[in-house]
Amino acid sequence: MVAEAVALVFEARDLDSCTAIVEQFFRDHPSANLIKVELSTRDRRPLGTRVWRVEEGNLEAASHIIVGFIMTQPRGSATISARVD
Repeated sequence: MVAEAVALVFEARDLDSCTAIVEQFFRDHPSANLIKVELSTRDRRPLGTRVWRVEEGNLEAASHIIVGFIMTQPRGSATISARVD
């Protein structure tokens, strides 16, 4: 099986919309297993990057952790990219 990469860029405005966007990302890509989140300000200055490996398809736990990481940073853009097997 060949792995592919998918990505989503959005503005993190509030907890509810961020949670909905991240959960939809995982519903659209249920076999995502390596997740990278890059945060930047509105003027595209980098704020931070984290990478997570999703073990045993536990996307619900991954989404909570990722939303927490995004929402602890100043408002700006979030890019989620994933390797999908």
